[in-house]
Order: sequence, then C-alpha cells, then structure tokens
Amino acid sequence: MKTLIIKALDRAWVQLEKQVPLTKKEIKNIIITNISPLDIPSFMKENNIPENAYFNANNIEMFTNDIVLEWDIDVPTTDEDKLKYKRKRFTSIAWYIVYNILTENGYKRKGFNSGLLKEFDDTTVYDMYQNKQFDRLVKYYSLSFAKPF
Repeated sequence: MKTLIIKALDRAWVQLEKQVPLTKKEIKNIIITNISPLDIPSFMKENNIPENAYFNANNIEMFTNDIVLEWDIDVPTTDEDKLKYKRKRFTSIAWYIVYNILTENGYKRKGFNSGLLKEFDDTTVYDMYQNKQFDRLVKYYSLSFAKPF
C-alpha cells in the first residue's frame, strides 16, 4: 500500500504543479466624483483606463460615497499565493488519484469512525507529503481503504 500511495501522491504533485496559477486578478480604481459625466471618456483615455471599467461607490461604510471607476488587472502570483493554493488543493487532487490507484489495485473503500482523524489535526496531506511522512500517510489512507481477503 505504501508504494501505491507514494506513486499516487507523486502523480498528484505533478498535477498540482500544472494547476498553480501564475497570475491573479487585482482591482484598480480611481475616484471620479469630481469628473463631469461628459468628461469621463477623455478622462479614461488620459489615464489609460480600459473600456471595460465599471462604476462603483467607494467607502460607503465611512459615508464618503466617492464614485470610482474600477477595473481588473492581472498581476503575477507571489510565492505565498502559490503556497496557499498548493496547500488548499493538494488534498483534493491527492484523494482522487489515491482512490483510483488503490481501487485499481484491489483495495476497497471502507467506513471508519471520523474521530480517528483527530490524530491528524496537527498536519495536512500536503505537509505529510512534503515532510516525507509516508508511514503516517499510509495510516491516514488506511482509515478509508482496505485490501479484501
């Protein structure tokens, strides 16, 4: 089982690496409260504001009620963004691949007492894989899978 789980998690890692976003959306805005409606097109052109910008109200909770133009731009993801994505997605990707590999090799899903997961509260599948805690990963997945006799 250990060899199959390592194989599955290695595949999951490759798949995860392909999915990590290289860019993210960031909202840019500019206050236009004092701009006349007729001057907005030229204002947008002078300030390189894209035509798909939209109107919004800014700081309503602070009662300033500024009118703004907003638009999205793509910015590179940071290393922190990438790590956050990997930590969030790895368990799901890994589960799907582990399930397929184990069931293809004769393992069956089984129910278990969810209280047994308490032993893994201090970690994640991502952390166990990164730290090469393969025996612990086998114990984790053994809760859900058994080899029939």
